[in-house]
Amino acid sequence: MSETKSNKFMDWLQFKFAPAVKKFMNRPWIAGFSEGIVKCLPFILTGALIFFYEAVASWVKFLPTITFVRTYTFQLMAILAAYNIAAQIMVHLRHRNYSIVAGLTAVCAHIMACNGQTNASGLWEVSYSRFGPSGILLGMFIGVYVAIIFHLVSKIRFFKPDTNVPTFVQEWVVNIVPIFITVLIEGIIVINLHVDLLPLILSLFAPIQNIAQSFFGWILYNTMMSLFYGLGVSGWTWSGLNNAISVPAQEANMIALAAGQVPQYINVTEIRSGIGLINLGGIGATLALNFMFLFSKSKKLKTLGKVCLGPGLFSINEPILYGAPMVYNPILLLPMLLCSVAGSIITWVIFKGGLLNYPNVALPNVGTLPVVVGTVMLTGDFRGILWWFVCFAVYALIYYPFFKVFEKGVLEEEAKAEAKA
Repeated sequence: MSETKSNKFMDWLQFKFAPAVKKFMNRPWIAGFSEGIVKCLPFILTGALIFFYEAVASWVKFLPTITFVRTYTFQLMAILAAYNIAAQIMVHLRHRNYSIVAGLTAVCAHIMACNGQTNASGLWEVSYSRFGPSGILLGMFIGVYVAIIFHLVSKIRFFKPDTNVPTFVQEWVVNIVPIFITVLIEGIIVINLHVDLLPLILSLFAPIQNIAQSFFGWILYNTMMSLFYGLGVSGWTWSGLNNAISVPAQEANMIALAAGQVPQYINVTEIRSGIGLINLGGIGATLALNFMFLFSKSKKLKTLGKVCLGPGLFSINEPILYGAPMVYNPILLLPMLLCSVAGSIITWVIFKGGLLNYPNVALPNVGTLPVVVGTVMLTGDFRGILWWFVCFAVYALIYYPFFKVFEKGVLEEEAKAEAKA
């Protein structure tokens, strides 16, 4: 591709494609959905802390067991997602007066959708897993469903502006109506028609899951994540899709491991980010480039390498991404994509070939674990250290020629600046 064509392509990406993507992702329904998932992150990270504590407690025997903290945080992810998605969509649709009530209604609706049964003793029985990662898709569906009802009802004007009805009575009415409609419709479906929503939703989402877990889907997924990241679109933007794919898949992997079977799913956050093989140093595997900057002849790049190394060791690569910059930079964007392809192939071979244990804990969004440490902690397999260095070497080979071209340009700019000075 000639330089002129390359410039035109990058201009199209920068001024046409990326703004269109950002505009789409900023739509109220999309932004509210994504932010609703992000709001669950503190509870997810709390579960992660308990995992680390338990890892230490397995060696330090006198430490007490506090698994219940994870049980009532991370293991309630589905119901938390239902609340947050409904509430955040209301906020983004500018129905702030509905946000809390919509979230609480989503909690009620999710409990109903869990399809519990009352036994002979009068006890209500339900699978606890439906409140946690296994029910995340159900929670997402309920959150959106509730938001739709509340949004439609918000368009109805129950009272005239000059009405004499007290304000508190007006608030009761405008909230009671969507609550009633939400529960009534779902109750008819779940209770009267005996429809179990969870397997229905899972079956509808199955084609997407199957594509994402396939060899080419796995490569495409990771490469597209790097492409958008290189265009300045944050990875958090896709948190809804990521969790919809990853959480049920990792839960299925955990069940398989507990039963002594081989896990089937590779497209999970723990593998994409947690173990630090594909996104080594962050999306685009930028840690290898970070190390090259440390030994650069350029003062700017050497300084940038030192500043970005600390965050990079914890897979936080925004400093180098925007500092170099790598965003909208064709010289460095291309190796980012090539590393994603290479990393996807390597990890597929590693896990499908039984050369590394599958992650044995279900903790999504653990992409900021220290390098190498996270690889061993999530898999419980010291072979992860070997594969970490293999991946690092491959990424270094990919980045090196592009780094030299980029370094040459930076050196020329520094020489011109010194000449002017």
